[in-house]
Amino acid sequence: MYNILVTYTADAWDAGVYAFRSDRVLKVCTDEDLRERYGELDNLAIAELISFPCLFAYEEGRGDEVRLGWLTKIKDRGYETRLTFEFEEGLTPFSFDDIKKLTVALDLAGDLTTTHWAVKDVDLVPTLLKAGLLKEEDINRLPPESRVHSLGVTRPVTDLRVTPQIFRVPYGKPELDLVSVMMPFSMEFDAVFDAIKAACGIQNLRCQRADHIWDAPEVIQDVFSLIYRSHAVVCDFSGRNPNVFYEAGIAHTLGKTVVPIVQNRNDVPFDLGHIRYISYHDNAEGREALTAALADKLGQLAGT
Repeated sequence: MYNILVTYTADAWDAGVYAFRSDRVLKVCTDEDLRERYGELDNLAIAELISFPCLFAYEEGRGDEVRLGWLTKIKDRGYETRLTFEFEEGLTPFSFDDIKKLTVALDLAGDLTTTHWAVKDVDLVPTLLKAGLLKEEDINRLPPESRVHSLGVTRPVTDLRVTPQIFRVPYGKPELDLVSVMMPFSMEFDAVFDAIKAACGIQNLRCQRADHIWDAPEVIQDVFSLIYRSHAVVCDFSGRNPNVFYEAGIAHTLGKTVVPIVQNRNDVPFDLGHIRYISYHDNAEGREALTAALADKLGQLAGT
């Protein structure tokens, strides 16, 4: 996810502060689901938006410099939204033409010809790396406090070796067709699990839930082993279950792809607010929609 901010006003990005009219904020060139998620600019939405990297550009013909940076403060005044921002000073600005060449990859159709602020469901920095506009050495030269490092898009200068002190690492390699599901151990979630299992079936994947396994004396060892063996991990944050949060942390530490799902967006913890999740309603229609959305996501992960 990233923010794209475009203005017609010359030198507008020099001051570190800029205000968009309310009709230019997350309404133009922003997908409907993202408008619904962020358009109200409540505290959770603001926290997520500030966590995303940004491209700061001028409309075509008004300026050739496009900068990578971050929002630091968002103030909604009703008639306008005031933004405070900063650039990654250690990175060379991009040329407008180079960014324009990535219109499809960056989902920028129409964005570079109108003043607005939009949100895009694209991983900005990895896309720039793949296109050669950024290089790993550029990022590794940034100071340790640079927020770009938090994106984890390059290999660290020193290797991080994870050696569990509580869990026993199982034998064997992760299974590429296995999806594990972390959710509260409750019958109330059985129908949701069936919807997840149906999504996996569409993609010819196997699906397992931790409470359906009893291989080790300790429940948490079974949980760890299942996550370790899995290619992807679906975590249902509904109800803010602390066990699921803990399990999501294990999965992230092991480098697994985590797909969060949730019934109420307010159940997504602040530290995970920047990660795209699938929202669903716990009724027949909602679970059917969950199956379709999750199948699409799992298909993307499998490259189908």
